[in-house]
Amino acid sequence: MPAPKRTHATPKIPATQEPPAFRAVQGGLATLRNWREGSLATAIVMAALLPFAVAWHLNCQVMIAACLIGAATFATGCHIAREHRLATLALIPEFIQLPDLAATRKRLLSTRKRRALAAGLRRTAALTQPPRRFDCCPILPDRVAAVRPELLELADALEQINDPDPVSVALIHELLTNASSPLYNPNLPAEDLGAILTRARAGTVTEPPR
Repeated sequence: MPAPKRTHATPKIPATQEPPAFRAVQGGLATLRNWREGSLATAIVMAALLPFAVAWHLNCQVMIAACLIGAATFATGCHIAREHRLATLALIPEFIQLPDLAATRKRLLSTRKRRALAAGLRRTAALTQPPRRFDCCPILPDRVAAVRPELLELADALEQINDPDPVSVALIHELLTNASSPLYNPNLPAEDLGAILTRARAGTVTEPPR
């Protein structure tokens, strides 16, 4: 009588793992979020204790006030650092699908935000720049003159396209709001401005009419 055949269970295919860089970025963002939330909770507790310490003339008033200020300052710093990190990651296509970037991506692609960026591009491309009393980073007019048609074309595309590339929109936002961008910084090569506009236009090409 033949021996029964042995059946082997089919080995499971391991789940696709995220790249180490992806996990490291997620871990860094999670750390900043945890620090922010922990510091905020500490600040709330200290703020709740401070009135009692003042009312009862306790000797720990100064210590509680110092803890409150320190926790609030640290929470604010963590929040600013995290938002800056998210703004930087939004410029990198490999990280645009990060779960932590969902809110940033949604905000960038909103109609209101795209209209605001389009208006900013048109103001930048205007032949005469209105004087700004508190403008510490004036636009470089010679660079604007060389790319004026591209700026206006990009503004129109932002308003007309239904589904722009989030990275392209983030590039436009960074170009207009970052004082270190080649639109304001004379120490950067003028070619950098053209390269950024070319990258931004690639993701905001107007959809052909149906």
